Amino acid sequence: MKNLLLIIFSIILLSSCEDQLDIPPKSNLELANFFATPEDFDLALVGAYDPIAVHQGDRGFGTYFKGLLMMGRAGTDEMYVNQGFWDATGKEIGNYTFTSFSRIPNAVWEQQYVGINRCNVVIGKIKNTNVTMPEATKQRILGEASFLRAFYYFQLARFYGGVPIITDETNLNEFRNIRSTLAETYERIVSDLKVAEENIPVINEPGRASKYAAKSYLAKVYLQMSGEPLNDTAAAQNAAAYAKDVIDNGPYALEQIYSDVFELENEHGPEYIFSAEYIATANEGGEVATWSGPPGFYQHTIAYSIVRAMPELYNSYAVGDVRRDRNVVDYMIIDAEGNTEPTNDGFYYAYKWRHDPNPETRGYATEWQSPFNFPLTRFADVLLIYAEAQTRADGSPNADAYTAINRVRTRAGLPNISGLSGADFLEEVLDERKRELCFEGHRWADLVRYGKLVEVVKASTEGNPFAAANIRDHHVLFPVPDREIQVSGGDLVQNPGY
Repeated sequence: MKNLLLIIFSIILLSSCEDQLDIPPKSNLELANFFATPEDFDLALVGAYDPIAVHQGDRGFGTYFKGLLMMGRAGTDEMYVNQGFWDATGKEIGNYTFTSFSRIPNAVWEQQYVGINRCNVVIGKIKNTNVTMPEATKQRILGEASFLRAFYYFQLARFYGGVPIITDETNLNEFRNIRSTLAETYERIVSDLKVAEENIPVINEPGRASKYAAKSYLAKVYLQMSGEPLNDTAAAQNAAAYAKDVIDNGPYALEQIYSDVFELENEHGPEYIFSAEYIATANEGGEVATWSGPPGFYQHTIAYSIVRAMPELYNSYAVGDVRRDRNVVDYMIIDAEGNTEPTNDGFYYAYKWRHDPNPETRGYATEWQSPFNFPLTRFADVLLIYAEAQTRADGSPNADAYTAINRVRTRAGLPNISGLSGADFLEEVLDERKRELCFEGHRWADLVRYGKLVEVVKASTEGNPFAAANIRDHHVLFPVPDREIQVSGGDLVQNPGY
């Protein structure tokens, strides 16, 4: 999964349209001649994973190397962007001053379609191949490519709404950038995830999607559909059913100690379901521990603290909640042993992932070659998805919903909750997701689903007065890139307010 040579080769092979949707994929090799062995298909599949985490050149502004460490995280009551950060594109996201010309939302749109186009090639070729291979291999490749296509469309749906649908049957020479509705876009996502569910094995190579990763994403997708703006009650029932399946039958469990979840040796541990994968060599590293880390001497922290924790988040933890001191700190690191001292600067810093403070044992030298994976969904997320979805579906929490949320709370050192109304329970789930999953890219979408994004950000004046002053109702979606509207000849319609 993390083989640099495979990734480089797949980038050459599947270097697809990166600027406009109506340009057919480019290729340095004849694709018809390339897909000659099962290994060729797996090579192309690696290229389809690549847009999740790649950081070469400007592409990183559309992946979890840079851009998606802003979108979904900054500009909420969890996290904001340091106003001294040199890159104005990041501050645009945190301050709600982005436009249809802004670098990060444009790059995120672009990279999702790069991924979609690569998946389309793999899906089209595997469906029609005459290459001799075990049926299980063929099914797995089809399933993984379908999962990834659904993943990229889910990113687009959450951030931009309904988008143009390109599938393996689409002739890109004749394609016009006409947006599907949000419901139609989700229909495409669900369809692909069900193909993935049926075809990917329960256990797959570390770093790749599995059958229960597909089930987990079906729960996530249906949950998002159950809230604003679709408010689909049937989707809530489906989300609860899929989440319960993962809880009862999937190969996952909570780590016993919360802080262990974010230690490097546990990045493929029992709690992780699907992640953006990084290694600390050969230009395949990440930056999550660098962007979100606490201050200190560079050789010990190799962190820039570009995104910082909101005071509102720090104050939301109850006394005895062990998660606070792992997630949010107000100190700096001063030596190779990891000793600390207060910053006395009034700021709070995100500390979920941390670099080894000792350069001699760290194993990597630069801040942008961190091996820390970025978790895209983990078992605690699924527990809380079930608690929310079941309550949305039935109007009040059942015993299993209480069990799910209390499993998360028990590990945090908190007492069980019980006896809440449906509305109060949903509020508790939303707050629990913030405390448990902070800085993992969920909060913005959670607040949109609950219809609370504008309200919550406007109230979060202590940490980020710029976001509180600038946010407007239309910021529940990001703008469609202006360049895409221009090349569509007017077929592609902008989101309201931009």
